[in-house]
Amino acid sequence: MNERDETPDPGSAFALAPGVRLEPLGDGSAVLYSRELDQSLSLNHTAALLCSFADGRHTVSAALREIREVFPHDTVEEAALTAFLSDLAARQFLQWV
Repeated sequence: MNERDETPDPGSAFALAPGVRLEPLGDGSAVLYSRELDQSLSLNHTAALLCSFADGRHTVSAALREIREVFPHDTVEEAALTAFLSDLAARQFLQWV
């Protein structure tokens, strides 16, 4: 992916930015927070699962496959996941590797 390109391709790997923590909650949702940014985000089940793949090894397409396995009856759009990941990157919660 080009450094200036804001939209990652399906083969782009992603990771949580340094200092960002994912705290799972008992109901399947999670909180993503950064002390450096002094910000937190509440995540629904799908977003929490997606962020759990932010290990620098999973690509967008690999994460999409796994999410579709977990939620086989839901329509999970690649464009929506990519847009969410791009938003997290813009907020400095996530980085492309």
